[in-house]
Amino acid sequence: MIWLLFACNQPTSEPVKRTPVYIQSGTPKAGVSEMPIDFPVGSPMGGYSSRCNYLGGAGDVDKRQSAYTVAFNSSAGIQTPAMAKVMWLENGDQHFVIYKADVIYSYDNLVEEMEDRLGTATGLDLDGKVMITTSHTHNAPANFSDQIHFYLGGDRYNEEIFQRFATSLETIGLEAYNNRKDAAIGFSYAKDWDPDNLVYRDRRENNDELAIWDDVPPGYGKDPYLWILRVDDADGTPMGMLFHFGIHGTSLNDDNAMISTDSTGHIEYILQQQFDHPIMVSHIQGSGGDVSPAGTSAHGHEYARMEGIGEYAVDAIYDLWERTPVSTEPFTMETVSRSAPQSQEEIVVTRNDTVDWRYIPFEQDYVPDDIIFDENGEIISPLDEFNAKYGAVFCGYDDPLISTVTIGATVYPYDGCMQVDLISYVINGVFELSEFWEGGEAPLPLPSSSDAAFSTTRLGPVSILTADEEVVSEDVLFGFFPGETTGMWGEQFRRRVQAELGYEFTIPVGYAQDHEGYLLIPEDWLQGGYEANINLWGPLQGEYIMEKALEASVNFSTDLLEPQDPQNQWQPTSYPVRELPSEIPDITPTAGTPMSSFPEDFWIPLEIEPQLQPDIEIRRAQDLVQFSFEGGDPGVDTPRVILEVEQDGEWIEVLDPSGRPVSEQMPDILLAYTPTPLYPYYNEQSHYWWVAWQAIGDRFDRMGLPTGNYRFHIYGKSFTGNATQWPWPTEDYELTSPSFSIVPADLHIQEEEQGLSVSLVGPEWGYRLIDVNGSSKGDNPPMSPTLSWIMDDGTETEDAAVATLQNSKMIFDVTPPENAIGVRVTDIYNNTGSLTWDATE
Repeated sequence: MIWLLFACNQPTSEPVKRTPVYIQSGTPKAGVSEMPIDFPVGSPMGGYSSRCNYLGGAGDVDKRQSAYTVAFNSSAGIQTPAMAKVMWLENGDQHFVIYKADVIYSYDNLVEEMEDRLGTATGLDLDGKVMITTSHTHNAPANFSDQIHFYLGGDRYNEEIFQRFATSLETIGLEAYNNRKDAAIGFSYAKDWDPDNLVYRDRRENNDELAIWDDVPPGYGKDPYLWILRVDDADGTPMGMLFHFGIHGTSLNDDNAMISTDSTGHIEYILQQQFDHPIMVSHIQGSGGDVSPAGTSAHGHEYARMEGIGEYAVDAIYDLWERTPVSTEPFTMETVSRSAPQSQEEIVVTRNDTVDWRYIPFEQDYVPDDIIFDENGEIISPLDEFNAKYGAVFCGYDDPLISTVTIGATVYPYDGCMQVDLISYVINGVFELSEFWEGGEAPLPLPSSSDAAFSTTRLGPVSILTADEEVVSEDVLFGFFPGETTGMWGEQFRRRVQAELGYEFTIPVGYAQDHEGYLLIPEDWLQGGYEANINLWGPLQGEYIMEKALEASVNFSTDLLEPQDPQNQWQPTSYPVRELPSEIPDITPTAGTPMSSFPEDFWIPLEIEPQLQPDIEIRRAQDLVQFSFEGGDPGVDTPRVILEVEQDGEWIEVLDPSGRPVSEQMPDILLAYTPTPLYPYYNEQSHYWWVAWQAIGDRFDRMGLPTGNYRFHIYGKSFTGNATQWPWPTEDYELTSPSFSIVPADLHIQEEEQGLSVSLVGPEWGYRLIDVNGSSKGDNPPMSPTLSWIMDDGTETEDAAVATLQNSKMIFDVTPPENAIGVRVTDIYNNTGSLTWDATE
């Protein structure tokens, strides 16, 4: 019976008769929205298999347990919450809904769910018109996906997490739909926009000698393109922007226990401060599979490094956005979405009939010839080394994990490939599938491995600023692909789209619609290495999916609006219906009260002694504001923490330059959680929350936060009982911290060989970027410092010397005047330091 759960719908024998429908041109409308995804703290974070207890247990801060984990360690707080963002485009004829979610990968069943929910709510046919792209952060909950082989990357599926995720997406989707207004849209792109590798860098060494195209040097390197989609309202007020390039979400390592948007979210955070009102700023992934985030360790804390990546990226992105032309002219849109079947027999690559690459039909105990290339260096077909009935994993490793369960080839990179059916036994045990899957174990073939969902969208003509600074009016083709698209793969797609479909402007989006692991072209996969080890269908899978997208996009060549799947032959994976778990949150009558003492196992993410309440005085940048309180169970409570300032006797929210409240939704404020006792989670626990803020100003005045009285205003929820499944009924609580006073920072002055150096020294625990030329834990150059000499008669004499930047300090090339007994330096924010000496020496 279990096999019936996963049977795809078969093609009908007779064609479906229908009335022809034609694509219509219309003027643009757009709506945007954003919100944190309703993921509870304690959920397991995806991306690093080493967080699985069976594979190392990285990121384990203590012995806590969570209702939301099975085999992975629990998240323990929020550095920046996983965000969901959406842009809804319409032209009076067609709709195009593009989400970006801060999670590790997309999931085809979530796409189906959103098509159904949004379609039901709006009365629109949105089949195939909803795109869910993801940031690929390795630091957000991942157990919303029921793709069995990716349990190893994010823990076993949890229906509550899926429903909470889907509800968040539905909420912002409908908000964007209801807020649609007449709009002007336009595109732009640049090439080689990060020449010094400050934002992102090529990480794949295995293909450095590989030459594919005559006009591109061997190795290709990182994908060099930056694309912008700009949307303004019809009056010219910016509404939203999508910016597109490839970068991994791995600034934070596997030992991190704090939920974080990672590299892409921090670029968004810096970029949105360029605007004087809240606009939806969203990154969508390009060919990020073989690219790492850059930044610099000189910025100190890893959180500060992520802010630094944003600072390095912001000028190029914002400048391109400013120059992006927009238009209200009519345009057309069309989308096709399909799920391509995958198996050893079905996966074939033809490259527009120039090759015939395929695998042999599966044969048990087959002995391959282990010859990959012919005498001309061309791939030999059939590729008999890949003999894997249900697929294979861990190809490209120098040594197989278990030599007796490989697919039989002894030549690299096939010699490390392990049969999926044998790996499934590990999955069965680690994730306790005997209690979860009908039949007690993972079915074979793995359901999600049998199909790969993808979408392509054509829209235009639209205004486009090219890399040559020419404005043209042309079509743009988006491709949304189910995996980690790599640099050569993206370049191959662009070239093939232009050669076979005729579109010059192509945007390949990775980590979208579904997930199949890394997508490489065959020549690149055969170089082996890390990227080749995480997909199931070997060297041909990546370009096979590409070719299916090219075939589907032929529909765009006519004015006829093609149905998504008239013969039911491109159906997505069917997944079993899951029940909501019944782990009930604790009732917390003391939620909303300050803590009076710390439990023994209280955990915070910084190397500093925790405090119950803030100090009375806090120096800018150099001191930490802390506040600890009892809150609700994280099943219902993710406290909202907003910074307030006292003005004219009233408390008002502190806003960033874009008008957003400074809160735990930004890198500014950290939120950590500790249950007591740590375990077991199903017994009654107390729930303690810790808030911390390093007193940094916005990106334009990081060392110049206005002085005055501040406080935290906290809004939370507590479970009221009388429910056995999510959604949980709640009641609100609210509290404020004691107020604290922000005062200027201390400047450090030191005698150097070249004169006097001045710096604002970040604390050892410092986690915020203080200056792009400095360190969160070390020296930072003050802004426009001025120097005065302290004379022996008690007077001060200002010196006209101008300091210069050297090695994160400001240097005054000066000599003390006679009778000087000291020096005082003050920057433009009144941060001050002094140095005195004995006049008799």
